[in-house]
Amino acid sequence: MKKTLLTFAALFTVLITSTFAAEGMTFTLKESKAPTLHVKEVENGVLFKEYKGKVVLLNFFGKHCKWCMKEIPELVDLQKKYKKDFQVVAIHAQEPMTPGERSRLDNRFHFNYPIYESDHNYDFTRYIAQRAGWSGSLPFSVVFDRNGSAVRIIPGYAPKETLEHMIKVLTQ
Repeated sequence: MKKTLLTFAALFTVLITSTFAAEGMTFTLKESKAPTLHVKEVENGVLFKEYKGKVVLLNFFGKHCKWCMKEIPELVDLQKKYKKDFQVVAIHAQEPMTPGERSRLDNRFHFNYPIYESDHNYDFTRYIAQRAGWSGSLPFSVVFDRNGSAVRIIPGYAPKETLEHMIKVLTQ
């Protein structure tokens, strides 16, 4: 019986994954202090309509994550340096920030890229977790090329030099 249930669960997962790929899922990311983003599933990743033609780094971070706090100023610098061809999109993936917490982070880092709360964009967060194999550890990033194909999954902190090299290669 247990073997039959496991086989059924595996088959169900395959069917759901195939359905997602066939239907071209779409998502709308919304947040009060960020632009609305329209995201569409493509064969090997997702395409951010508002950033079409740009390399996109989707970054999951948390307000209590020390490695995330180290990474944020580096992402701000890379966004500034490569704004024509590169876009960071951040998802805050811990308990939602209060307005005061968000204000303190804004004052500390001067974000130049949009931030969305995972709780407000749960379907998209869950979808990316399933597709990228994200278990919830932070930071966690997925890099999409200009066509929306996922070209790299980065579990954990990535040094600025590593990200910059990747951006240069993908924007040539």
